[in-house]
Amino acid sequence: MKMKQYLLVTGLVITTMFGCSKSKDSVTPDNTTDLLVRKWSITELSVKTDAKTYAIPSVEGGTFFGDDNTVTFNRDNTYSVVDGGKSATGGTWKLSGDNKTLSLTDVDKVTTPFTVNTLTSTTIELATKSVDMLKANPTEEEQSISFAALLLLFTIDKDNGGTVDFSKEPDPKTVQLVLKGKGM
Repeated sequence: MKMKQYLLVTGLVITTMFGCSKSKDSVTPDNTTDLLVRKWSITELSVKTDAKTYAIPSVEGGTFFGDDNTVTFNRDNTYSVVDGGKSATGGTWKLSGDNKTLSLTDVDKVTTPFTVNTLTSTTIELATKSVDMLKANPTEEEQSISFAALLLLFTIDKDNGGTVDFSKEPDPKTVQLVLKGKGM
């Protein structure tokens, strides 16, 4: 009788050990809003082209999200930035139903959609759409992204005091802005 119990317990333990494998599926939180609602420090801005990704060094005077590179997403679907050392309303935000697109509408009512590449309680990565630089009739949004990306690339060109010699780089066919941040 004891031998049968021993074999049964051993069998259950072995089945449990081999039956519990590590899952390769990523776990999606029930409420993405809870991950987003906090203060974020934008630590990296880059321009991604079809050939390469160029990191844009931060400079005094801020970046996309204001003077100190922070954005705070509030539960009431507003966001704020720091402007002139003081918190200022940035506008409103909205997540798509599938939580893959974050749309920011600024105080001038201009909406910029971002793809949510990564969102955890400690990291965020947002990307604009990839814009075809050879497209004949770009939308206003595509023109804005292209202009911003090319302006940022201009700032890192060796001819303008930067570190990249664009005369030796391939002309970009597509451009995309990528923002990375850390939760505070």
